[in-house]
This record gives sequence, structure tokens and C-alpha cells, in this order.
Amino acid sequence: MTSSLAPAPLSPGWCIAPPLALGLAAAGLMASGANVPVFIALNQWTSALPDGLWATVTDTASVLSAGAVLALCLHRAPQAVMAAVMAWPAGIVLVRGLKALIDAPRPQDLIPAGDFHQIGVTLSGYSFPSGHTATAFTVLAALLLTTPACRRAWPATLLLAAGVLVALSRIAVGAHWPGDVLAGAAAGWLCALIGMRLSHHWPLWRSRRVLGVLAVAGIVVSLARVFFETGYPQAQLWSSALGLTGLLAAGVVLKTLWSPRP
Repeated sequence: MTSSLAPAPLSPGWCIAPPLALGLAAAGLMASGANVPVFIALNQWTSALPDGLWATVTDTASVLSAGAVLALCLHRAPQAVMAAVMAWPAGIVLVRGLKALIDAPRPQDLIPAGDFHQIGVTLSGYSFPSGHTATAFTVLAALLLTTPACRRAWPATLLLAAGVLVALSRIAVGAHWPGDVLAGAAAGWLCALIGMRLSHHWPLWRSRRVLGVLAVAGIVVSLARVFFETGYPQAQLWSSALGLTGLLAAGVVLKTLWSPRP
């Protein structure tokens, strides 16, 4: 199987500018001491919207949900999926490494429960950077960097808006500081850059066998998304529907690969 959406070259400046800007914004916010007041302001502002909305948005960037989203993208954007998969080891090292090294307290650790709005599970420590935001920006950046159709005005706007919503949702549920989500977005974009370079160097996404492996992995992850609890009860119906849709999409890819060539 080949994709009609072949990758187009991108300038190095365009690739590196977003994570650089996001990283500088995170550093400036934390150095200025504005992390806490900005968190409280955004957390209070987002509490005007339904808890179920923020729970659904934030769960879409969990590992299993992101896997189901990649399964949905496999047919139309196989290189983006391959880039995201290749970026995963870098993401584990970078995000998990920073979390373990810094072990920053979360809002729940420092702010009394009645002074901010919390949705879902209570978390403690390992706040910097935001893993959900990093996951979201890895997926969206992989799509933007490898798939020309995604860089058109409307698709690019929708992808970036989705990333911003995920980042905002981590503040809305009370899990992360603004600096965490900015740093997570920067880390996710950097990991996507690594995945893009690797997918250019080793174009495994052109192999029917590799696509078959990715499709089987998509089926497994999507099934897990259907049956595993999310930690956000309000999002359970959405996550199950996402898993079923990813399962169907991965199954279609697998069926296409197994079908005899004309």
C-alpha cells in the first residue's frame, strides 16, 4: 500500500521554530513566577464548561486513545503513523526522564482542594512536563510534518486547535501547571521531528508487511481502549467509541493488505 500524500520538504526553521517558541514560553512563565496565578485563572475560566468536555478532551491524549487515533490515520497517512511510532522511544526518554529528574509537584500537591477545580483522578508529583500534551503534539506534529494535506489551512488549524485544547484540558482537570503543558508541547514536537527524520531515513511505512504489523498493533491498542477504564468516568463512552472506530479502521487496512493485488 502506498499513500498519495507523499511527504514534501520543509525548511529547518519552520520545523524547529514551534518547539523553540514553546520551550521559551515555558521557561519564561516559570521564571517569572506566573505559573500559579495563570493556572488558577485558567482553571477557574475552564470550569465554566462541562466537566465531561474536559475529561473527554484530556483522555483523547492518553496513550491508548492516541493509539486508536493513529489507527484511524493509518490508511491515509501511513508515514505520519510510522513517524509517531518511531518518536515514541524518544518521548519516553525525554518526558519520563524529565519527570523523574525534576519530580515537580502538581497543583493538587500545593493548592488546597477547595481553591481550584479538579476533574477525575488525583495525581501527585512528576508534573513537569505534561505527558498528555507531549503525546498530543507528537501525533499532530507528525501529521503536519509528513502529510502535505494536513498543512492546508483548515486541517492545520484543526490539528493545532486540538493540541491547544488538550493542553488546556490538563489545566482544566487540575493535573498540570501552564509551564508543564508548554514544555510538553515542545517535547512532543521535538519527538515528532525525530520520528519524521527516522521515517525519511528508513521508509518502513512503504512496506506492506510493516503496515500489517501496524494494523495489528492498532487492533490490539483499540481493543484495549474499549475495555480499559480511563480514569475519567465522564469520558468512558467516548473512549470506547474511539477504540471501536480505531478497531474498524485498522481492520480495514489489514483487509486491504490481505486482499489479492489486481
